[in-house]
Amino acid sequence: MPLPDHPPKNTTSPFASFAGHHVAVRVPDYEAAKAWYTEKLDFRVLAEWPFGDLQLAYLAPPTDNTFHVELLAGGDPVMPEITEGLQESLAVGGFHHFCMRVTSVDDTLAELRTRGVTVLGEPFEVPDVSSRLAFFRDPWGTRIEISQDLRRGNR
Repeated sequence: MPLPDHPPKNTTSPFASFAGHHVAVRVPDYEAAKAWYTEKLDFRVLAEWPFGDLQLAYLAPPTDNTFHVELLAGGDPVMPEITEGLQESLAVGGFHHFCMRVTSVDDTLAELRTRGVTVLGEPFEVPDVSSRLAFFRDPWGTRIEISQDLRRGNR
């Protein structure tokens, strides 16, 4: 079953200007997190700034200037339990993951594995949303989904 067309845009909404911008990831070590996202995922550092005892940065994927990962680093954060599998992570409430669209899930996973990134399970398809999906995580437990649009014929 292919993903249905989106409903019409609601341009009369008082929130019509809403658009995605960034997701914030809380990490204990700024330099280690910045290095991981730039070396493992080829993210680019767009801006860096202090906030109290924290160090923050906007990072962006290699070719996308519209979506950012904001690092919130420093201090002594209470870090969530790191789950090793996707299934067990689904039992925990609250924030679960953020997603990046890719051309090929399989090619992306192969490259992530060569870079030593922890992959959570095997890729799978969800016909209801016409997608092939997989998950991996950063060293602090943040789950990241990669999604391939199957309607484009890419496999």
